[in-house]
Amino acid sequence: MTMKLFVLLMCVYSMESLKCQVQIIDSNDYVGCFVDTRTRRLLPHKYWLNGNNPPDLENNLCMLYCKEQSYMYFGTQNAKECFCGDDPYQYGPGDVIDYYLGDNDCDQPCRGDSEQICGGGWRLSVYETGYLPLKQGHIQYKLFLNSTILTAPANQVMTSSSNIDCALYCKILDSCKVYVISTETGQCSLYNSYTIMCEGVQQVDGFQVYMMK
Repeated sequence: MTMKLFVLLMCVYSMESLKCQVQIIDSNDYVGCFVDTRTRRLLPHKYWLNGNNPPDLENNLCMLYCKEQSYMYFGTQNAKECFCGDDPYQYGPGDVIDYYLGDNDCDQPCRGDSEQICGGGWRLSVYETGYLPLKQGHIQYKLFLNSTILTAPANQVMTSSSNIDCALYCKILDSCKVYVISTETGQCSLYNSYTIMCEGVQQVDGFQVYMMK
C-alpha cells in the first residue's frame, strides 16, 4: 500500500512539473475559433515530439515552438495538438465565414494546463505568435521577464557592456532566440530556443530575460 501511494505521488508530481511556467499569450494575440478538417488544414505544420503530441501541450508551449520555426500563427486542437502556419485565412473570405465559429465551440482544456483552452474536436484555437520577418541587419528584442533567470544551462555565456551589446551577440549567432543579462556584471547568457523558457524560471534580482523577435 505504501509503495502504491509513493508511485501515485511521483506521478502527480511529474504531471504537475510538465506545465509551462511562463505565460506569454494574451487576449490581443487571439484570432478566433475555426473549423479544421483532415483535407483542409488551416495551419498545416504539426508539432510532433518523438512521434507523438507533446504530453505537456498548452498554448504558450505551442506558441513558442511555432515562433521558433518562424511561423506567424499557431493553433491548438483537441486538447493535445499544436499546429503552425502563416495564414489561417488561406481559403479566401467566403471560406473564412464558413470556417469561423463562436469561441464557445473551442472548449477543451489543454492537456498541459487545464486552465487554458486548446480547441476541440476538429476545432482550432488560433493565435498570433508575434513573429515578424525582419530585414537583414535589423535587431528587435523585448524584455520578457525582470529579476529572473532561466534554470536551463545556456548555450553560450559572454560578457557584454550593455543590453544592446548582448542583443547584438544574440543576433550575430543567428540561432540565438533568448538571452539573459546581468544588469550588474554584464554577463550575457545566450539560448538557442524559445521553448527553453518552459523548462523553468527562477526569481533572482539583477537579471533580465529578453526574447528576440
